[in-house]
Parts: sequence; structure tokens; C-alpha cells
Amino acid sequence: MSRVALVVCGAAILAAVIVPVQSYYDGQYDASMGESADRLSMVLDTFWASEADTLIIRGWEVLPSADCSVVIEGHSLVLYSGDKAYRSSVSNSMERVVIGHGDEVRITKK
Repeated sequence: MSRVALVVCGAAILAAVIVPVQSYYDGQYDASMGESADRLSMVLDTFWASEADTLIIRGWEVLPSADCSVVIEGHSLVLYSGDKAYRSSVSNSMERVVIGHGDEVRITKK
């Protein structure tokens, strides 16, 4: 009987700990993805402010994982990961560009 009570109490304690820990990791993941979107926006802004004529973006170098993609349109940059979207803004308006993990996109100043 005491073993059963011990197992039940252990399971209850484990369940009580898992929820806050999972919530913490979800928050860290969301913050990391938001920072990734902001970094890519900064790269684009730096390109538009530079004297370079062409920027090549390789999805596998800028996206955090294979299930991510980026859509840039107008002043908006959206990083998609699964069913979540992380937004950032770009200083120069751009035509629609979609970058997947395996894509290589060339952006040229006109």
C-alpha cells in the first residue's frame, strides 16, 4: 500500500513540475524564433544601406530548422515554424519573396 501511495505522490509531483518547465521552454523557443526573424531583418536592412548590389540568402544558413520558412513582402518579414508565425519589419519595401530551408534566393537592388 505504501508503494502505491509513493508512486501516486511521485506522479503528482512530476506532473506539477512538468507544466512550468514546458512553459519555460516554450517561452525560450518563441524568444529565439523572434530573434531569428529580427536578425534576418537586420541583414536585409544592412544590405539596403550598403553599396552592394546583390544579396544571396541561403535558407539553410539563416533558418533555424528545416521546418521553417520566411515570407518577405512589403515592409513585413514573417518567419514560420510549424503553426507559429514570428513577425519583424524591414526598412525597404520588397516584392514578395519566399525562402524555404533548401532555397537560395538572390535579392538585387534596382
